[in-house]
Amino acid sequence: MKKGAPMRRIVFPVLVIAVAAFIFVLSSQEKDDPGMTVPKKMRTLTPEQLLTRAYRKDEPLRLRTATDVLPSGYSAAMAPVMIDWDASRPWGDDPFVIIHNLNHGGNPVDGTTVFCSARIPLNGVEAVEFILLPLDKIGKEGLVQHGQLRFVFAADQQVKLLNYGDEKMGSDGYIRDLVFSWEAWRPPDEGYNVMTGMDPATYLLSPRAFSGPTRFLDDALGKRDWFAYRLRLPNGHAGLVELLRTNLALCDGVARHAISKIMQQGEDEWASQAPQTGGEAGESLADWEELRKVVAPKYVSTDTLLNLPDRDLAYQTILRSCATMALYTINVAVERLVAAGHTDGLDLDHRMLPDLGAQEQWMTELADTNLKGIFLRAPAALRYLRENPQAFPKKIPKQLERAGLLEFEQGKVRKHHYSLNGTTPYGTLKENLIK
Repeated sequence: MKKGAPMRRIVFPVLVIAVAAFIFVLSSQEKDDPGMTVPKKMRTLTPEQLLTRAYRKDEPLRLRTATDVLPSGYSAAMAPVMIDWDASRPWGDDPFVIIHNLNHGGNPVDGTTVFCSARIPLNGVEAVEFILLPLDKIGKEGLVQHGQLRFVFAADQQVKLLNYGDEKMGSDGYIRDLVFSWEAWRPPDEGYNVMTGMDPATYLLSPRAFSGPTRFLDDALGKRDWFAYRLRLPNGHAGLVELLRTNLALCDGVARHAISKIMQQGEDEWASQAPQTGGEAGESLADWEELRKVVAPKYVSTDTLLNLPDRDLAYQTILRSCATMALYTINVAVERLVAAGHTDGLDLDHRMLPDLGAQEQWMTELADTNLKGIFLRAPAALRYLRENPQAFPKKIPKQLERAGLLEFEQGKVRKHHYSLNGTTPYGTLKENLIK
């Protein structure tokens, strides 16, 4: 008998039980509380309203977070960020991008979401943070965490909100930071479930954009602190610009595919219920056709890493979660920088290649199984988790550090803990409230 064989026979079953317990904990996690104590009547946005919004997209749009839905039933407030490529100049001198569906303002207590449009000066980005938010009571070492990217802009090159009040009358239409969060798009009264999210047929993928203060307030009210890690990319400031540009291109591509799918579902449902003759039917069909043209995918790059295949356009708890999509965005930007000859500061032996992986049978089966089924699939899960540590969001910072992608300060990784009760990215509440 080989030395160490008895120990391996003991360790493997223990690991299998541990993984099964981990999966069971995930399956036992409470669904997101939709916040509804009584059923509420949903308000479905009509094709005419959506088309009007498409042509007046620069204007702020105020929605009811818990009740406004698109024709297919998906939450209107969870609509992804989109880029107006015709109005943007992503390359050349003073590059900028115009985005729509930016969450800024609104009131989570009142249940309102406000979408704005903004002009992003690409060269204005001065820092980028990878942020983890623990979603359980364990804290920063918890198993279940949310991941997102925060882009901070220089004081003299901030993001400008469009149609948000004239500076001539004293309006301050600038914001200092943006947060991008990849989320499971679903109806507003349907809480997110970790286990059912293992099946990519459950949720669509929505890349959402927020002004930093808006997102921080939402998270703070949900008792979710920010643990922020400052990123360092090859080629200095130009590397940060590349990451911002990569992030925007990925977000827009996925957003347009998701919206196109939702429109097709909504059109099919409407067609099955609407009158087949008459002027109203003809007008609505014309609206659908026009909307389809407005939101059609636009390929702004031939880079296959930016143009995800259809199989990668749905949310999946492990493969395409909030944290793994944020990591994928970073890895794509690094891959593009390396291809351009920029490797300064990178540990090439430990850098991560941009790969979202593939759906395996055990993942789909876990979405709808019992405790026995969890134990039967634990060995396959153990193999995957050992080969893909990024499946645990809390391990991503260590991977970024080994690859040379985190900043250091006085010999330690530069990171910050932001909370409403301590220091926020915007100072303390005492500093910002009227005395």
